[in-house]
Amino acid sequence: MVRKLVFLIIFGLLFFSFFFSFQKVNSQPESQLIFLAEIEGEIKAGTLQYLKRVVKEAEKAEAGYLIIKLDTPGGLLKSTKDIIDLLLKAEIKTVVFVHKEGGWAYSAGTFILLAADFAFVHPEASIGACQPQEMFGQEQKVAEKVIEGTVSWIKSLAEIQKRNPEIAEKFVRENLTLTGKEAKEAGIIDETTKNLDELFLKLEIFEPKITEIKPTPIEKFFDFLSHPYLISLFLTLGGLGLIFAFRTGEFELTGILGLILLLIGLWGMGVITFNFLGIIFLVLGIFLLLLEVFQPGFGIFGFLGIISLLFGIFAFQGEPFLSPQIFDAMTMIVFGAIIGIGILFIIIGRGVVKTFRTKPKTGPEALIGLEAEVIKELNPIGQVNLRGEIWQAESISGETIPEKSKVKIIKVEGNTLFVEKGVG
Repeated sequence: MVRKLVFLIIFGLLFFSFFFSFQKVNSQPESQLIFLAEIEGEIKAGTLQYLKRVVKEAEKAEAGYLIIKLDTPGGLLKSTKDIIDLLLKAEIKTVVFVHKEGGWAYSAGTFILLAADFAFVHPEASIGACQPQEMFGQEQKVAEKVIEGTVSWIKSLAEIQKRNPEIAEKFVRENLTLTGKEAKEAGIIDETTKNLDELFLKLEIFEPKITEIKPTPIEKFFDFLSHPYLISLFLTLGGLGLIFAFRTGEFELTGILGLILLLIGLWGMGVITFNFLGIIFLVLGIFLLLLEVFQPGFGIFGFLGIISLLFGIFAFQGEPFLSPQIFDAMTMIVFGAIIGIGILFIIIGRGVVKTFRTKPKTGPEALIGLEAEVIKELNPIGQVNLRGEIWQAESISGETIPEKSKVKIIKVEGNTLFVEKGVG
């Protein structure tokens, strides 16, 4: 009896030991797919296009988190609003991480930080300074309206994510700035962390599978074009170019170039969307290439048409789930195709021009430019031998041209050739 009891106790201990060991193995946290993006510099239209692609890819892959490493002095209002809407509507968990020691997320960057599901800041980074600045005008009433609207906006973001709305308000009204450590104590962010490893621990992500999404060369190019200073320059030059074109009637260069710059400027300001910009550029490019067909020789229309078509093709958002290798290959194919089409149109245009310039092969006009020999002195009327035929001819200048002189036919009226003395 005692032996049986000892056996049952030992068996029970072994069973429970195995059971809890099995539970422990199966309770280990699963690896999570993490998508990682990074924003450096001003928030602008190009930033929005990049983040749209990143969010689509992360949602398609059903990632656990989208982490955005942020370091920005601020940016454009319209682009910031669109990025915030993008984060709030995202179907995955979003994390904004001001990741640099001495880094910052001022103005627009703070709004983006507060819109994320999780706000992490390096202890020695800085956030805040969200008071709007008027670029033009000093009217106090306008400034107050803008400030009140901005206060309401930033407080609503803080409340949505359950963060301190009073501190958020001070970011706008008092232009308050806080270090990451101060922001954590004030309850305006979730945590401070110095690197991604610490961030993963605080989010209880133990085996992250990180997929880093970097801007494509095309996104970098359009991001460069959307820089606030360049946008102001494009709008100015585009407007001046169109005004000059309308005043002088010279649309070949200044008008078309002015229109292209103005369109890029309007996109950068958020007035037109990226895809709409692409449609306009495509239509403009086709129009310019068709126009090139009817222009004499290789003109500016053909060159600008090719550029416009390239802008149009690349302005459309590509399929975000293509592999980078396929995307790069398709980019080169499109680039080559557009260049080829442009060259083809230019060749066709030159052929058409050549046809227009070719002298008629029949009729009186076919005789213009030919050389004849005087067989009866022109004084000023006489006769010439043209290809074995005798024609009445008249000196167009009225001067006397002796026999056996070579003359060049200038025009034909009826049966009379009007000529001038040739060389030799």
